[in-house]
Amino acid sequence: MSSTLNSTRIFISSTAQESLKPLRMKLKERFEAAGYLPLLFEKNFGLWTDDALNDCLDKVSESQVYLLFISDKSGSFTHIDPKITATYAEFHRAKTDDLVIIPIVESHIYNFFNEHIKGELDFRIERFIEEHDREPDYTYDIVLEWFDQLPVSNPVLWDRIKSEKVDRFNWAFIYDVYRDTPWTYNYPLANADNACDFVLESLSKILRSLVPYYNMLDSLGSMIDETERLTRFRESVPEFIQCIKKGTLNVELLLTKLSHELTGGPIHHNQSPLMRNAIAKVSECEAICLYKREQDYLKLVGFTGSSDPQKSYMINDLESYVASTYQKNDDTVENIFYNEEKQKIYLTKKVGDLIISAHFLLSEPWSEKRVKSYEHQILNAIMKERDQFDLAVDLIGGMLNDN
Repeated sequence: MSSTLNSTRIFISSTAQESLKPLRMKLKERFEAAGYLPLLFEKNFGLWTDDALNDCLDKVSESQVYLLFISDKSGSFTHIDPKITATYAEFHRAKTDDLVIIPIVESHIYNFFNEHIKGELDFRIERFIEEHDREPDYTYDIVLEWFDQLPVSNPVLWDRIKSEKVDRFNWAFIYDVYRDTPWTYNYPLANADNACDFVLESLSKILRSLVPYYNMLDSLGSMIDETERLTRFRESVPEFIQCIKKGTLNVELLLTKLSHELTGGPIHHNQSPLMRNAIAKVSECEAICLYKREQDYLKLVGFTGSSDPQKSYMINDLESYVASTYQKNDDTVENIFYNEEKQKIYLTKKVGDLIISAHFLLSEPWSEKRVKSYEHQILNAIMKERDQFDLAVDLIGGMLNDN
């Protein structure tokens, strides 16, 4: 018996609906006979952990080819992100890991999508982008909003959509697949033998053209990431403590050490842990300034980096990010401001009578509205070293705020 270690791994993805089971089993037989290694959750995933979704996603990452079938049923939504299904999470992982993706949609559903669904979603998504200067987090949200209006705005079309008996999520799923993959096939899936012939023929053509690009490096596991995070924090603690000498805080030294921890990173379109599309990048920290209130002014206490900071701001200066942060009077949050002309992002935080302002360069010019739309994602990109930032804030607040 020949070894399967070097065989092309093909992840077969679909909902677990009864109508697709014969096709899945037939494909397994045909792929194995052709020398491929098909991966199906119901057949050869090995031992399962308590996290079945993560097990499936790991198997996707181990594959070179992702074969997706979409019919009328959407399957189960995930507990981690109730806006997407497990099958969609598998698709997104395949896309993120640069697998060869072969999506096949049931013919009559695909034809209906092209004729009645795609154009309206194009229009609504384009309108959303114009209004918010960003794409929607989920195409499914756009579908739900449209379908909620349809019974009144176009009851004839609504009746036709209902007659297709396709789960609502699948219209969004098909749209994303059509948009995000280089090819989308449609074929009648009821006849397993004919569908297998079509899949094998399509796969053969694609593999011949993409052979040099299959083998991708496996991504590091979350356990390794967590270990590295804790190690970095442990190493940084004594560095910060060294900024205190004889009960006095060396502000510039602490800000310098903090700036080295704020290395920036990619801004992801969606906050979902299962959907990580990078759309821009925040630079490493360029400068940090620290201000403290003295009567009606916020006066500079210290700074580090490539900045020529203003020495003070009036407490009610509406043009100042520093003063605006103080006026919000909320010590529990970080704030994001943006200067379009300088293409700079400012992270500010109030700590009692103090304001910390860290400066970052955005990798591409954005509008202020677009930055506002991605505020949480930008904050996540900046604050990946959350532990170090919080430690520095605690030291600054404890040492410099009046008792």
